[in-house]
Amino acid sequence: MSTMSNSSTDNNTEKSLIKAIVAPSDYGRTLDKITQILSKELLVDFCAIIIISNHSKYFYTLINSKGKYATIHESKLSKIIQTPWVQEIKNNSKLKSISDLSNKKYQKLSLFFEDIKVQSLLGARTDFKGETNGIILLGKSNSYQWSSQDKTKLKEVVNIVGMACHLSQVDEIFDEKSVNKDSSFSLSDIPQLLEENPILKLWWTSTRKQLEKQLEWNRKVIYNMITIMSDQTRNPLAILKMGITVLLTRELSPEELAKRIAMLEDAWHKLNNINEKILQLKYLKSQDLCYNLVPLNLTKLLIDITDSYREKWQENCKNNLTLKTNFNIEPEEPLSTDVQHLTNILEELLTNASKFSIPNSTVTLEVNKENDNNDSLIIITLCNISEHGCRNNISEFFEPFYREQIVIDSGIPGIGVGLNIVKDLVKLIQGKISLESLPTENPKHCKIVCRLVLPQSLSSS
Repeated sequence: MSTMSNSSTDNNTEKSLIKAIVAPSDYGRTLDKITQILSKELLVDFCAIIIISNHSKYFYTLINSKGKYATIHESKLSKIIQTPWVQEIKNNSKLKSISDLSNKKYQKLSLFFEDIKVQSLLGARTDFKGETNGIILLGKSNSYQWSSQDKTKLKEVVNIVGMACHLSQVDEIFDEKSVNKDSSFSLSDIPQLLEENPILKLWWTSTRKQLEKQLEWNRKVIYNMITIMSDQTRNPLAILKMGITVLLTRELSPEELAKRIAMLEDAWHKLNNINEKILQLKYLKSQDLCYNLVPLNLTKLLIDITDSYREKWQENCKNNLTLKTNFNIEPEEPLSTDVQHLTNILEELLTNASKFSIPNSTVTLEVNKENDNNDSLIIITLCNISEHGCRNNISEFFEPFYREQIVIDSGIPGIGVGLNIVKDLVKLIQGKISLESLPTENPKHCKIVCRLVLPQSLSSS
């Protein structure tokens, strides 16, 4: 078994531990996560954190054996803590190690570890504000001489684990006071508890700010959703109502009847498109999505999609848009990804470009290939000239139900969820997407640049 991680990964280990501590969760699950991080980062087969509390003892343990996890029963761990060797760890700030549990002087201790086949141990106590509050035990399945590097690595994480043990004790106090009917604990006690526990105060403040920010975002989304849905459904509903009234009260010629039916169908399609977008957004947000990994010819897919849009745009005499393509890739360039998700992304981006482009302008789609750290990347860049690009708010274009007021005033159809759907699909196929608004010679216009970065080979893990 190799020794623990070298110093180049020290910061990553500490960051992983701190991230586990500050993540919203109960601290029982947090400590379970910490044991997993330690066993992986310190390259050991066994990790246990024993919390020493005035109220009770909590035990969290992990055995890493060929990727499978198992546990030691709490009753066994409660006996382990009573052994002289573990007691020495509790009462001494120095680390203690055993290179071979088969030695006769460790006979009683070795009995506890027979089932999990641990042959060597390294232990350290954790402290917070000068008080011992826990013990960390690391184990390897073979006889092993713990090096100074191993011990240094353990010392570096002791303080962070001590914080986690302290928070778990505070969490326990909160739970006991909350469920004890005779307790005088109330919300008014919280400020005093926060002042007594600086780590808890930091966690409380951070969590409150996150909740306030999320609440404000939720309110904004709800307001935008109501405003946009009212705006986008008003006209189609009015047309449907007017058409029904005319059909019920007037006799129409075949030509007039056909015209009225066409208006009703158009209004229905607009409402149906809104409904489909809402359902698609709901599906993306509520389902545990996956992808179907298939090899495809990227050039052929792009040609099929762009030819279809050229035909649509040529039929629209009002906008009269031109689609220019530039494929700087091999004709048979392979791409391993989900073809349906990628098609949906490209079609949504082209639809979006057509809605916001000025009439008689050119939309450009360019494809390039780049290498980054030996990984091949496909870069798809889509550019269009628009009157509706706002540099200050362009990052918000990916938020659900977000639309600029100028877009609403211009009567451009849509409910502001297309790019949010695109963002989720791009993330699913392990890509990145960004928008940029650039100035043009005409101060009233801007150039919208959408950059889609895709891995040439999608990971199947």
